[in-house]
Amino acid sequence: MSFIGTGVGVGVGVGAGGAADLGVGVAKLAGAPWTLFPGAVRKPDNDERTYAVLTLPNRLQAVVVSDPTTDKASAALDVHVGHLCDPADVAGLAHFCEHLLFMGTEKYPVENAYSQFLSEHGGYSNAFTSAEDTNYYFEVAADHLEGAMDRFAQFFISPLFSESCTERELNAVDSEHKKNLQSDDWRNYQLFKDLCNPSHPYNKFGTGNLETLKDIPLSKDLDLRRILLDFHDQYYSANIMKVAVIGKEPISQLIDWVVSKFSPIKDKDTPVPVFSNDALTAAELGKEIRIKPVKESRMLSITFPFPDTREQYKTQPAQYLSHLLGHEGHGSVLSLLKKKGWAQGLYAGPSTGARGFDFFNVSVELTVSGLEHFEEVLVILFQYIALIKQSPIEEWIFHEYQTMNEISFRFKEKSSPATYMSHLAGNMHNYEAQDIVSGPYLIEKFDRAAIQACLDFLRADAFRYTLVAPSFDTTGWKQGPHYGTPYTVQNISASLLEKLAHIQPHPELHIPKANTFIPEDFSVHRIDVAKPATHPLIIQETPLIRMWYKRDDTFFVPKAHAFFMLSTPLAYDSPMSCVLTRLYTDLLKDALNEFSYYASLAGLEYRLDNAVDGMELSIHGYNDKMHILLETIVAKMKSFVVEASQFERIKEQLLKQYVNFDMESPHSHAIFYVTLMTQQRLFTNAQKIDALSRITIEDVQAFFPRLMARLHVEALVHGNVARERAIEYGAIILRGFGSSELPESERYGSMRTHMVPQGASIIMTRNVPNAENLNSAIEYCLQIGDAADQDIRTHLGLLAQIGVEPAFDQLRTKEQLGYMVFSGIRAQTGLLSYRFIIQSERDPAFLESRIDAFLLKFEETLETMPDETYAKHQAAYVTILLEKLKKLGQETKLYWGHINHHYYDFEQSQNDAEKIPSITKDSLIAFFRKYIAPSSTVRRHLRVHMRSQKNGMTTGPEGEAVLNAPGVVLVGEDTDIAEFKAKFELSSPAKPVKPIETWLAV
Repeated sequence: MSFIGTGVGVGVGVGAGGAADLGVGVAKLAGAPWTLFPGAVRKPDNDERTYAVLTLPNRLQAVVVSDPTTDKASAALDVHVGHLCDPADVAGLAHFCEHLLFMGTEKYPVENAYSQFLSEHGGYSNAFTSAEDTNYYFEVAADHLEGAMDRFAQFFISPLFSESCTERELNAVDSEHKKNLQSDDWRNYQLFKDLCNPSHPYNKFGTGNLETLKDIPLSKDLDLRRILLDFHDQYYSANIMKVAVIGKEPISQLIDWVVSKFSPIKDKDTPVPVFSNDALTAAELGKEIRIKPVKESRMLSITFPFPDTREQYKTQPAQYLSHLLGHEGHGSVLSLLKKKGWAQGLYAGPSTGARGFDFFNVSVELTVSGLEHFEEVLVILFQYIALIKQSPIEEWIFHEYQTMNEISFRFKEKSSPATYMSHLAGNMHNYEAQDIVSGPYLIEKFDRAAIQACLDFLRADAFRYTLVAPSFDTTGWKQGPHYGTPYTVQNISASLLEKLAHIQPHPELHIPKANTFIPEDFSVHRIDVAKPATHPLIIQETPLIRMWYKRDDTFFVPKAHAFFMLSTPLAYDSPMSCVLTRLYTDLLKDALNEFSYYASLAGLEYRLDNAVDGMELSIHGYNDKMHILLETIVAKMKSFVVEASQFERIKEQLLKQYVNFDMESPHSHAIFYVTLMTQQRLFTNAQKIDALSRITIEDVQAFFPRLMARLHVEALVHGNVARERAIEYGAIILRGFGSSELPESERYGSMRTHMVPQGASIIMTRNVPNAENLNSAIEYCLQIGDAADQDIRTHLGLLAQIGVEPAFDQLRTKEQLGYMVFSGIRAQTGLLSYRFIIQSERDPAFLESRIDAFLLKFEETLETMPDETYAKHQAAYVTILLEKLKKLGQETKLYWGHINHHYYDFEQSQNDAEKIPSITKDSLIAFFRKYIAPSSTVRRHLRVHMRSQKNGMTTGPEGEAVLNAPGVVLVGEDTDIAEFKAKFELSSPAKPVKPIETWLAV
């Protein structure tokens, strides 16, 4: 796989969006103290929004986007400074500044005024800090953009940086760091930085923690708040800020708001930080780095110093290298490594450096055998690099990915406003004004010299590599300073360097062939309708197949999505059959990869996954050649022959995935155990590992014909596909498998949910499996009632909407229980629950006591809530329920969710939105008191406590009171879960909300 920003080619029409298209509204603002970009912003074919790019008097550049059809508005601001600019003595300062900036302003001094405003109007906010950027953004109901924008802009004009918040946010940053301590991605990333040039800013620790932000500054008698204010004063300057805003208002109104709200930001004439390209010098190159990971993981990563090519975005020369080295077709590096049983995957492309420098990385996911032969893997990689260097730089290869990038841009669909604005604000630092939308995509010309210059950086005498494996003996090794990652560094062996200096061609490596999957027919059949249909219809109903279909009547792109649920009870009737089904799907995908990779490059992808009721096959992308991919997949599914070397490699990969679940974060385990306690049937990884250990290649070969002997197919085809073609898709499935029909009782089964008895209080306690993880976790689950009951569903949805912001504000912001705090709805077949999830260094029983305390306080909040505020929350929840779909695939997934759950309640959101205004505050309070309040005598209460084995935190008196409360049933390690939950009533099975005949097409 290649990883690089997608690009696009020549020939794309320039869409409206520049000054010439803004009309009289902007003309009336003539003489205003800001300048307007006179050109047009290039945009996708179907993008009917209006764009304007302006520069304020303070040199802040902004893009405003007018979309009269949007129901959500957004703004984002990107400051071109990140953790590479942290002071040497205060690692993590940029990140800390991002956290503290949200804690009130002179105009809006209340800490949570911003988040409360957004919550009351169906919105949210977030931010992130990277190596060279800090990006802030929000989304809100379209009618409330101005109020949200005013609060947002004040963070960059007059933030309080209150001393009272400093300690709390230090804890928040520290908690964020600690949640990542056992993450191999974070550990390896930071160690890579640690082992770069110690004089280069890239060497810095970007997240920060209490040691770097508090202890070290105190030991040096440094005033953290003063340093923070100085940092903000130096870098938070309008001239290195970019703003992006989208709203439903006319462009002139949006410009007026941006000018009035962001012009007061000070221009401090701060230069854009630019860094030297010596993050890796001769002292750091020529090294072998070995790392012992937390998880069962084997990786070989090769890194070359590389230039910053962002200013070459119109030619994107690095994509040529990524495309070839990351290719997965026949003749590629990965194809050969898989054939030898040495690799599972490969990823190639420029890494994320910063302005002035970059890296080019090739990462290979190794097998156990591949680890033993890692030097030969390196030789094969350099053989391919030599092949590229010795071959002509082919213009047809360039035109292939240029064409696909162009197609991707032409038919690019909308995303959420917040995501889009966040990206646009960041893009503005790197692209000319007309290219802020198209820049990551469009490639305007072929530049052979630029490609060659990039290729020249891939040298056998200027690289280093990292080996990651759990089997390493770490005796005498060092530990990384921030994550404790065990590692060692040594020179690359002279014998390996000698091999690389005398590379010979490999006969099985070659440049990929032309891609025949590139779509050619982009015709779209438009349907003129007064109002788009709210659901698909059944166009085929037989004992073998139920085919749902809807022709796209909203987005009009040359794309389609097809889902096929291949229901077979054999897929999940035991741990053995579950694992056999999973092995079959994994083996099949691996066998198809060299073929399907070409399709994926051409924007046509598929998934094949095992599920509790069978296998789910789905295909997504351009509809032109979708049938070819489907026919090939189905033919392979039926005729598949397992190869011995492939079987051992895929079995090893699956075992690794099962084993690695133990190393997942504590909150993931809490969620899993609640599901284990409630889902009718769920197999543990221990059961799966036991089954996997006994499976042979003969077992798989004998199993899958039986798996598909009796099937029922429920399918959905949605998009730019004719009805006849959709029926043909179903015929391809049925012809290919030749299956017999299932009994009607087995066609639409659902995994029901165990309900704890009314008034029951159950606590499952478990140790976090990873003995080195400092964090504990809790899922606090209150089972409410049937998802098919609209009264329960709407009351719970409204209550969850009201509770999100105060729960976060109390449990995370004020009490600092942990970085990860969540409240919301758990949806299972026949049952909705209200839940809290917290991951923390505090004991889970103590966390439960704080959730109880919050609920007591929240009851008072509901009782005293002004009617005006309550009405705002009702309106906000209606806005969320009726939020417009942004793209075709989003609509497909909505329909497929209703189909796959067998309720077929396609109009649920619309019907619930109509119900919300009739829910009185008194009715909601009564609902809360019955199902959720700690004082309720009928609530169904289930909790999972995951306790850290590492941090030694005691339960404390509050926690002991929770564990010893009257009526609490403790479920320990020795409890047979299947036997325990078998005593509980099962929820109602899923059933259609209307007779199935309702949806039959005429």
